[in-house]
Amino acid sequence: MKLFRLVLLSIVLVFSVVNEGFAQQIPQFSQYIFNPVYINPAYAGYKQELYLQSFYRKQWTGVAGSPETFGVAGDVYLPESRLGIGGQVISDRVGAQRTSAVYGNLSYHLQLRDTRYLSFGTAVGLVNSTLDGELLHYGSDDDPTMAAGREQVFYPDLKAGLFLYDQQFFLGLSVDQMISSLLDLDKGDMMIQPVPHAYLSGGLFLDLSSSLSLLPSFMYMDDFKAPARLDLNTSLVINDAVWIGGGYRMGIDMPGREIQAGLSKSAAVIGTVQVLIRESLRLGYAYDHNVSGVSVKDFSSHDISISYLFPPKRVRLVSPRYF
Repeated sequence: MKLFRLVLLSIVLVFSVVNEGFAQQIPQFSQYIFNPVYINPAYAGYKQELYLQSFYRKQWTGVAGSPETFGVAGDVYLPESRLGIGGQVISDRVGAQRTSAVYGNLSYHLQLRDTRYLSFGTAVGLVNSTLDGELLHYGSDDDPTMAAGREQVFYPDLKAGLFLYDQQFFLGLSVDQMISSLLDLDKGDMMIQPVPHAYLSGGLFLDLSSSLSLLPSFMYMDDFKAPARLDLNTSLVINDAVWIGGGYRMGIDMPGREIQAGLSKSAAVIGTVQVLIRESLRLGYAYDHNVSGVSVKDFSSHDISISYLFPPKRVRLVSPRYF
C-alpha cells in the first residue's frame, strides 16, 4: 500500500507539470523498449554495467525534409551508492530546423524486494535549436515574417522520471522539457516553442517454454494539447537471443482539445526485430508504415539501433536485464 501511494503521488506531481502543452515536437521512438534511456532518465544504471547504445531513425522516407534523428547514450551503475549515471547526445532534423542536445543523467535505485526496484531519475541538458532560412521556400520573396538567414537559440532542459522494475516487468513514467514554460526564449518568427511531453510505458516478460517468451508492451505519449499517442507492441523472444515483434500506433482524441481534422486518426503498423550478435552486442531494427491519416504511399520509417553491454569485472548476483 505504501508503494502504491508513493507511485500514485509521484505520477500526480509529474503530470501536473505538463498541463500547458501546445504540440508534439520531439523525436519518435519505435524501439522504445530497447532505448528507454532517451525517454526516461530513471533508466540510467538499470543494466548494472557500463551500457552504450546508439540509434538512427529516418521517418517518412521519400518525403523531402522528413524527420531524421540520431542519438548516442551511455550509462553505468555504482552499486555502493545505488546511483546510475550517464549521458546522451541527440540530433534531430525536421526540414530547415535542426535541434541538438546534450544531457547528463542521474538516478537512484531503491530496492523494494529481492529483485524489485524503484528508481528516480533526472536529466539536465543544453539544447541548441537552429533554423536555416536558406532552406525555406516562400510564396513571396518579400514576406517579412519569413527567416532570411539563420536563427539560433540555446536553452536549458530538464527531464524527470520514475522506473519500477523486477525480473518480469517494468513500468516507467517520465516528462521532458519540464522548464520550457518558464523560459523567455528569443525564438525569432519561425522557431518552435518547446513544450513538455509526458510518457507512460510498461512491459511484461512471460515465459512460454524453455526457449520461447512473450513480451507485450505499450507506450503512451501526451502533451495535453495535440492528440495523445499510444503504441501497442508484442515481441516473441527466441532463446533470449532473437526478438521478433509487431505493433500498432494510434492517435487518441482527448476531451476538450481542438484538433485539426484527421490528425487524431493517424495510425501506423510497426515491425521490429532484435538480434544478439554476441552475448553483449545487440542490433535492432524497426519498420513503420502509416496506414491512415495521411497519404500512405511514401510514409514509411526505418529505425536502427546498436548497443553494447560491457561484461562485469566480477561475478555478482543480479536479476536478469531483459529490457
